[in-house]
Amino acid sequence: MPEKMNQNVVDAILDLKNRDPFVPFKIVLASGDKYVIESGANLVEMRTEFFYASPRKDGFVFIRKTQIAAVEGSQDKVARKRAS
Repeated sequence: MPEKMNQNVVDAILDLKNRDPFVPFKIVLASGDKYVIESGANLVEMRTEFFYASPRKDGFVFIRKTQIAAVEGSQDKVARKRAS
């Protein structure tokens, strides 16, 4: 059975991406990996994943929406995927 994405987590990411002024945030994957999003302009939503190009490094990453476990903002955890 394919994994389901949590639309609340995706919505939280899009809200943080478009916040003005932009404040960096972290995307946490089910594996425990964390990606600091330092620029909302460098984060692109695709149908099943996000594409992020790091402004400080010469690197990029594809982040599958189904693997996102949580989003952490500057204050605290913004959204978390519910355990099924």
